[in-house]
Parts: sequence; structure tokens; C-alpha cells
Amino acid sequence: MRANLLVILIVLLGAGCTLHDPQATPFAALPEQYSSLVPGQKMPLADHERWWLSFNDPRLNAIIARGFAENLDLEMAWARLRQAEALERKEYSSLWPSLDVTGGGGRSRFVGATTDVASYQGSLAAGYELDLWHKLAQGRRSFTLQRGAAAHELKSFYISLAAQLAEAYYQVVELRDRLALNQEIIASHARTVELVEWRYQRGVAPSLDLYQARQTLLSSQAGLPLLEAEQQAAENRLAILLGALPGTDIGGLAVLPDLQLSFARGLPASLITNRPDIEAAFLALQAADAQVAAAVADRFPSFKLTANYGGQGNELNSLLQSPNVFWNLLANMAQPLVDGGRRRQEVERKRALFDERAAAYRLTVLTAFQEVEDALVQERGIDANMKLLVERQDVTAATLRLALERYQQGLDDFLPVLNAQVSDASARIALIAAQRQRISSRIQLARALGGSWMDSEMGKRTSSVLR
Repeated sequence: MRANLLVILIVLLGAGCTLHDPQATPFAALPEQYSSLVPGQKMPLADHERWWLSFNDPRLNAIIARGFAENLDLEMAWARLRQAEALERKEYSSLWPSLDVTGGGGRSRFVGATTDVASYQGSLAAGYELDLWHKLAQGRRSFTLQRGAAAHELKSFYISLAAQLAEAYYQVVELRDRLALNQEIIASHARTVELVEWRYQRGVAPSLDLYQARQTLLSSQAGLPLLEAEQQAAENRLAILLGALPGTDIGGLAVLPDLQLSFARGLPASLITNRPDIEAAFLALQAADAQVAAAVADRFPSFKLTANYGGQGNELNSLLQSPNVFWNLLANMAQPLVDGGRRRQEVERKRALFDERAAAYRLTVLTAFQEVEDALVQERGIDANMKLLVERQDVTAATLRLALERYQQGLDDFLPVLNAQVSDASARIALIAAQRQRISSRIQLARALGGSWMDSEMGKRTSSVLR
């Protein structure tokens, strides 16, 4: 009869409470292929686990390996993962009962007594909460999912770091190429000044030609210090990414690679599994869903078991001897009745958090597709631009040769030479910049497509720690 009354009481107290059904669902509206690709077109990226290997640049490989070993932002990302793992283990402690040991002792004297009385007490207290409504289980699940999200965020950071290192590396390479080109242009302008001086001294060229030639030489020389400062700043940025002090010698760097080949790689559906930030966002959404379930379960009655075993007496060595021993075993139930709406509002807060995470997850997926589409569009535009720039540079070089020949032969004045020099220098600088943009576009495409190579990189780190 008492058991039946307890069941009825639980039903009455839990009236109006319903358990939470999972709401997190993966993004389903995936196109069959990227809109920037025509049917049958191949993705312009090597199907390497480590995409930077397709650049065939040993120096780049060494830079990225060093960055994975010494980058300080990566150290912080690993520390965040360890924090998430510790929180998960802490939450899983609710699987086990609590056990406390208590003890005390003292002496007292009553009024009229002539001697002190000693008293000692010691006991073990155990407690355990029955998780009938899965409140604790959902809390543990939430922390497990958050730890998984942190692991995927770490993978995402590896992708981002590889792209940052490659971008910073090739920025330094580009600036070194521009410095070499600038010095070559200065040398060319110096030879032109010598030619004009020779003609001026012989009365063949007017002084205006000499002043114009010197002006062009000084203009090219004036840009050199700023370019050197820009190069040093780029090297400092790369040094920071490598966990080194600014000004550290990072050694000789290669030349900008010529990326011509295209390789098959990935369809839109594979982006969901290749992008760890998408997986991290979905795990965060599932964690928020589990928090909603835990908040809903918190409105149900809670059941706790407590037990005590100990003794008390006037002698320490007699605490656990009969009749000093005591013990008890209790079962407690608590049903929140009036809390000012705190638990109900907590459920609403967690549901709002779930809605926020759901929107963030969908935005992450859409942004991922945008990044791939943008990189593909940029690839196509840069390829077309590169072809025109190569033709332009061929034309400006031929124009400069012809202008110098005609000037030396006295068929033209110096102005065509001056214009041809400016045009040729501009074309050569633009060609280096376009080549660098093509590399940057390829890096951003690799970053946007994700991959699975991060697992082995993280495995190396874990293995070294375990050893």
C-alpha cells in the first residue's frame, strides 16, 4: 500500500513534466556539385592528405612542420582541448557514489563535575543520486559532445595554421622576388643613365634626357628601403607563427611555384565530413540539445540514497566496538514545487541556446560552401588574368628593347624609352603579384575543402606526450 502511494505521489508531482526529444539534425540541403565548376570539371587541388606537398617545395614543408611543433596559438588550442577533457572527466564523476570520512573529538566538563569527559566520533558517509530521468546522463553527454567539439576545433586550427604558415611563407618569398626585381630594375636604369650621359657628353642627347633618366633611376631606388622594411615585417610575422622572436633568421626561401596542374578532389557532400569546423558546430548543437534535456529533467523529482556507518565513545580504540557503533541507510525524494520559475526559465534559456547553436551550425555549413565557391571563382579569374599578364610582360619587354635600340640609333627621343621602362617594370611587378595571388587562392581552396590529415598530426603529438 505504501509503495502504491509513493508511485501515485511521484506521478502527481511530476505532472506537467515531459522528457525532451532530441532536436539536433544534420544539414541536409547539399548541392550535387559546386556551382563554380562546369559538369565534369576537375577540382584544381592535389588529392594529397597534406595539400602543401603538391607545391613541391621542401622549404615550405619544413616551415609547416616547424609551425606544427612550435606555434604558440596551437599550444593554446591543445590546452583548451585538455580543459574540455578535464571537464568531461569531472562530470563523469557523478557515475560514482560520494564517500566522505568525518571525525571529531573533544573534552568537556559539566557543572559540579570534578573531571573532564572525553568524547570521540568517526563515521563514513556515502551518497548516491539515482538518475531516473537521465539528468546526470544528459549532463555527461553534453560535456562529452563539447569535448568532441573541442577536438574538432583543434583539427580546424591545424587547417588554419597550415594555411597561415603557407600564406606568410609565400608572402616573404614574393617580397624577396620583388626585391630582386627592384634591384634588377635599378641596375637597368643605371645602365640607361650611363647611356644617356655618354650621348649627352657627345652632344647627341639634350640635358632633359639626362634629367629624366636620373629621375627614373632615383624613383626606383626610393622604393627599395620601403620594400626592404615590408619584407622584414613579413619575416617577423612568419617568425611569430613559428614561435620565434621577430628578427630570427628563417633561412633562404624558394621561389614562387608555378601551379599549372589540376587534380580531382571532393564533391559538396564530402565537405561535411572533411571540414572539422562543421563537425565541431554540429557537436556543439548536440551538446546544447543535451543541456535542454538535462534542464527539463531537473524539473522532475530527484532521488538520493545516503548511508552512514561509524561509532562514538570515550575511547578512540573503542569507537567501532558495540554498543558504540551506529549506522543508517536513507532514501530521499525531492520534488521542486515553488522556485519562482527558476527551473522553467532555465529550460527556456537552454532552448534559446540550442536555437543559437542551430543557426550557428547552418551558418558554418553555408560559409564553408561560400569559401569553396569563392576560391574556385578566384582561381578561374586569376588564371585568365595570368595569361593576359604574361602576354603583357612579353609585349612591354619587346617594346623596351625596341625603344632603346631606336634611341641608340638616334631615330627617337628619350620619352618612348622612359614610358617603356615604366610599363615594363609595372608589368613584371604585376606578374609576381598575380603569381602570388594564384598561390593564395590555392591555399584558401585547400583550407576551405578541409581534409583528414590532421588526425595523424594530432596522433604524433599525443604519441610524443605518452612516450
